Amino acid sequence: MLIVCGFAHDSQIPLSFGMKPSLDWKDCGTVDGRTLQCSQLDVPMDHFHTSVDNIFTLPLIRLVGNNASSTGDRHILFNPGGPGGSGVGLIRGRGSQLNKIIGEEFHLLGFDPRGVVGSIPQANCYPSNTKRVEAFLTNPWDVYYEAGEMYTRAENKVKACGEIMGERGHYINTPQTAADMNSILDALGQEKMYYWGFSYGTALGQTYAQMFPGRVSRLIIDGVLNLDEWYNNFMIREYLTDIDRIFAGFLDECLKAGVACPLKSIGGRRFESSSELRDYLEDFLSQLEEEPIPVYINNATYGAVTRHNLVTNGIFFGLYSPSLWPSLAHNLAELLKGNSTPVFTEYSKSWALDVLSDDSNTFIILNDNRKTGPGAPIRGIKAVQNFTLSRPEMSYLMSRYEGSEIYDRASWSIPTTHDFHPRYYPNFPPTRTAEPILVLSTSWDPVCPLTSAKKARDSFEGAGFVEQKSYGHCTMSMPSLCTAKHVKRYFNEGKLPEDGSTCSIDADYFQAENRPSTLSEEDEELLANLHVLASRGVVTPPFRFTGI
Repeated sequence: MLIVCGFAHDSQIPLSFGMKPSLDWKDCGTVDGRTLQCSQLDVPMDHFHTSVDNIFTLPLIRLVGNNASSTGDRHILFNPGGPGGSGVGLIRGRGSQLNKIIGEEFHLLGFDPRGVVGSIPQANCYPSNTKRVEAFLTNPWDVYYEAGEMYTRAENKVKACGEIMGERGHYINTPQTAADMNSILDALGQEKMYYWGFSYGTALGQTYAQMFPGRVSRLIIDGVLNLDEWYNNFMIREYLTDIDRIFAGFLDECLKAGVACPLKSIGGRRFESSSELRDYLEDFLSQLEEEPIPVYINNATYGAVTRHNLVTNGIFFGLYSPSLWPSLAHNLAELLKGNSTPVFTEYSKSWALDVLSDDSNTFIILNDNRKTGPGAPIRGIKAVQNFTLSRPEMSYLMSRYEGSEIYDRASWSIPTTHDFHPRYYPNFPPTRTAEPILVLSTSWDPVCPLTSAKKARDSFEGAGFVEQKSYGHCTMSMPSLCTAKHVKRYFNEGKLPEDGSTCSIDADYFQAENRPSTLSEEDEELLANLHVLASRGVVTPPFRFTGI
């Protein structure tokens, strides 16, 4: 027996509710001429105890690798983040581009974790998606003025979550999903884990690697969160470390672009430095906080530009993906010149509405964390309000919009049912996996800072590490042939980068003049696919600021 992080288990957990299943794959479409196959898998509600009353059914999809059968039909599992992102959607939408990075020796497998999107059942706190959207659209965000409504909403919401989901709601958490991944491997007949997780997918990847180190063969975490904070801190602090610096970087890169930057001069004023432009914009945002701008397009379309919508739906989301920076710069410049229509049109509607289909984000975050509900250090309207207002401001841009999430954490009534305790260096010795993992990070990530990636690297014995010298959330947010080739070598050959490896990017933040290419035809094709991934996105953003 192996004792890891509070679990007593063999390196492979047997399914407790019956015979080891097999998967019935059926063709379910194509992507760029490549075959997609779909299946589903029943997993026990609770892998670690004897209860067998309930199950979750997980949808699976794979993009077939042309040469995978010659290398043992190996599968790479993916998680796109969130939590609450659909692995099925990732492979349907981006599988072809990911295949171009990795090659034909693997099947690429996506799954919707328990509670997420296509799993049965979905995690729900509302009787319909209409009610969920309504709650989202009317969510209070100002903890100074709206603490009472935040508290009452949270108290009622958590009761609804528990009532709708019943017993299953207790087991929608990351350690159970990590064990589900073993069930997937068992059903595939695959002994070792091959995995690539983005954003929240790095919490799942780290959890898996610490729970089941003996099954790890190739495991990449990309855009890494602090696992110790994720499970043990009432409020996650580290994730906003660099966001204001990245906003300054956006302005700096814009000004470097010269005539390609619409923010270089506003109303006859020419900005000579990014700090001068940043001060100007911060003054504007402060004024916008006090005086929203009314916008009237016609009698069916009107409203206002507010600081909240501009920052959360425009700036914050734009910092995730530098491919959006030219559009963001254009919209900001128009607003500063007095034309508020582009900002109103593009940023009044939250990006979260496009992915809002269940409440798995709420369940996973609050069920994972040990300091929610009964374990929370504070509870009640005034206690949470005073705690929130007294905290040091981590981000000028974003910190003020965290209030409703804190009330959800304090009010959560579902007990923690997992026994997983993360082991982070230096409080614990590094975890030794069967084969070393690979950690990837950009230099400046808006929600998963480089410092978190370095802590994860130090917590796994022999882990490889690549710092991609770029802005953006996860390395696929900007094209880098260097990073892509490290990924391919690692999955196919098990080869880790040399210590201190860094990668540059192969794109401009703001479009420069076309330059003649010196790349090979193969690299040109790979780079084109990396541009697609950067522009369309791989990662499901966190719903941290939705407050639902």
